Formats: sequence, structure tokens, C-alpha cells
Amino acid sequence: MTRNGWLTTERRALLERLRVPVVLLIFTHLVGMVGFHLVWPGDTSLFDALFMTFITISTIGFAEVHPLTTGGRLLTMLVAASGIGSLFYTFTVVLDYAASDEGRRARRRRKMQSRIDAMSQHFILAGVGRVGREAATELRAAGSELVLVDPTERVEALAEALGCAWVRGDATDDATLVAAGITRAKGLIVTTSSDATNLYVILSARLLAPQLFIASRAVDEASAPKLLRAGANRAISPYAIGGKRLAHVLLRPGVVDFLDTAMTRGASTLSIEDMQLPPGCPAVGRTLEALALQRTGASVLAVVREGQPIPNPKPDHQLAARDLLLVLGTGEQLRSVEKILLG
Repeated sequence: MTRNGWLTTERRALLERLRVPVVLLIFTHLVGMVGFHLVWPGDTSLFDALFMTFITISTIGFAEVHPLTTGGRLLTMLVAASGIGSLFYTFTVVLDYAASDEGRRARRRRKMQSRIDAMSQHFILAGVGRVGREAATELRAAGSELVLVDPTERVEALAEALGCAWVRGDATDDATLVAAGITRAKGLIVTTSSDATNLYVILSARLLAPQLFIASRAVDEASAPKLLRAGANRAISPYAIGGKRLAHVLLRPGVVDFLDTAMTRGASTLSIEDMQLPPGCPAVGRTLEALALQRTGASVLAVVREGQPIPNPKPDHQLAARDLLLVLGTGEQLRSVEKILLG
């Protein structure tokens, strides 16, 4: 399997169909070259014989390279009948493939692979079941570049509906992950319906991209620790989260509604964003008061430093490199905060 577009079943079928006419075409050239060389009187070259064979098969219609005897003309008729037939049969096979569904699929895959090769800092989602579809929809709503990976035909339909890229293949195969741009990706979401498959995908991805952030679905909540040990940064059970969410809807419906709104990326009314300060950015070493973030209208809910959250930080709180700020505000307010923090 190759990286760009892979050697598909359709291509192998095309090569199988071309084998007979191409072999016959080559064989006819060899027979014609040797035959003309033998039937021509005097000292003639093999190249002249090959040229005579070529212009006969291609129906170019040049004059005879050397005078032909009756035997030579009979040979010419044989070469023309065999060569022209095999040549046109070859063209027919190629044109039929180009106009067929297989040919169109192959061209679409090559085009899609070129699109993926141009991506970087994108997300990859392996598995487009019910959980995968929801995750893909949310990522696309946030404007993130996304590559869907799945061995079934439904990956193409979902990708077309979401306007994202796709790779049809098994995510446990290293070549499939490489085709999806795993080494250039920002994150991977694994949402297949089998914990064993999720485990293999995580292991493969972690070996190919050691720094990649990996979030995995845990079909069985007991499998979550194993997925984490395999290399996942997060392992989440949709059933556990769904059960807790149902309970919270009854206990704290207002809070749930608020978080639903705030957690929607790109919402114009209200949103929560996390912003990490890289070393050397303008905000490092300065206090929240000095940065005047309050003028933007956004609120800093917490600062997470070395995994420890500092809720509702005071104005004199001094920021450090790699601090993670959780900021609440509208889309415009959050963009203003990001500009102040990151420059």
C-alpha cells in the first residue's frame, strides 16, 4: 500500500485487464522487428525493422523503410492485424476505466489525498459511528480542519455533508494514519465501537506521533485506564457522561443550559475558551490588572498552572509561561483577549 492514494483494488483490476493487450502489443513489436530484419535483403539494422513495425501498428502510413518481398508484405499484414487490434483494445480498456465508477473513485481519492497532504495542525477522527458523527459535527462547527477515517463507505457521505477530508481505511494500519497526516495533526479522536480496536489505534498513533494529543472513547468504562496506559491523553465513556448529564439536567437545569451555550465553539452570545501562554508571549510576567483584560468585557474564570486551577484570580495575579487561562465572553471579546495575551 502506497501513501498517496494507495494501490487500490480498482487499480489492480485495471492492471490485470491491461496485461493481455500490452503483452500482445510488445510481443507483436518483437516479432515484427525480428521478421522484417530477416525478410529484408542485404544489411539492415534492427532499428529500421522496429521503426517499420511501429509505423505499421500505429497506422502512421509512412513509406516502406526498405523494399518488401511478398513474404515481407504478408508479414506486414500479420503485424498490422495483430498490433492494431491489441493497440485499440488497450485504448478501450483505459478509456473504459477512466469513464467507470472505479476510475472516478480513484481520481477522487487522489484529489482527496492531495488535499490532506496540504493540511497541518488538523484533527483526525477514527470511527464515524454515532459518537464519531457528533464529535465530527462539533469540530466542524468550530471551524477546525478535520480528516475522517473509517473502512466503510459511510465515511465519504459524512465527509461530504460536513465539508471535510476523508480516508477510507483501517485506522489500526499505520499507512492509513500516515495518509491522514498523523505526523502533522494537532489531535486524534478515536471513537470506534470496540475498545480493542481503539487500543490498537492509540498504540499505532502514539508510535507515529509521540507528541500528539489523543482522546479516546471507552466503550466499557473499565477499559479507560488501559486506554490511558496505551497512550491516550483522555479516555471518556459516553455512557457515563450521558448518565451524569441526565442527572444534572434534573438537578441543575440552569447550569446545564449555561454550559451548553458556553461550550459551543464560535457562539456569538457566550463562549468559554482556553488560552495557553507560550514562553516569550507579551503577557508572561505581567498581572491581569496590567493587561487590562476587563476592558474587553470578558472574564477570566480561572488560571491553571501545572495542573492546579486558581479560580477567580485576583487583579494582581502574575501570569507565567504555560499558564492556561479559561476565559468567558462573546466571540469578539475572546478575540480581543487573545490579541492582548498572545500579541
